[in-house]
Amino acid sequence: MVTQHLKLEPSPISQTHVDKIFSPVCECDTNAAHIDFTIRRADRLRIVVRTPSGPVVVADGQFPKGSVHVRWNGHDANGAVVPDGVYYAVVHMQRAQRTIDLPNPIQVDTKPPAIVLVSTQKDGGRTIFMYRTSEPAHGILFVNGNRRVFTYGARRRGRLPYYGHVSARSRLVLAAQDLAGNRSAPVRISH
Repeated sequence: MVTQHLKLEPSPISQTHVDKIFSPVCECDTNAAHIDFTIRRADRLRIVVRTPSGPVVVADGQFPKGSVHVRWNGHDANGAVVPDGVYYAVVHMQRAQRTIDLPNPIQVDTKPPAIVLVSTQKDGGRTIFMYRTSEPAHGILFVNGNRRVFTYGARRRGRLPYYGHVSARSRLVLAAQDLAGNRSAPVRISH
């Protein structure tokens, strides 16, 4: 009878959204993982992330009914950056007397991609830079220190079309940014 009742009772947590990938070492907007969900009733929550060195407490306190927003900075309980890998968050609900493992994996990636210029083509009033990266990444073109092109998609091969004027004095630099926010070393383009 109790088992049947638990099956019919809706989960105390809904609308879960967890960042899929992030880099705790990048100096960017994706340097922490956001863990968001909604609780049906006010409760005392203890939210942890399982790491190889033990659980890391992300939040511990009373939360009102509704949205819960917390962040994990990718560090273990000792303050060190965790190894690259996949991690999971766990929500302990004191009032509801439930422990819920969030099914959403959180990937930590601290390794920047590498980028190589494959070729350069002139096509009318634009210059096209063909590149290859070590992992799916956005291509970035800097002209005279200013970011001019950032590709929409993250691919291993791509093209950066630049419609501006390129002269012998132009400083052209190519870079790549992976999905976690890590940025490659800059590659100077000689022309």
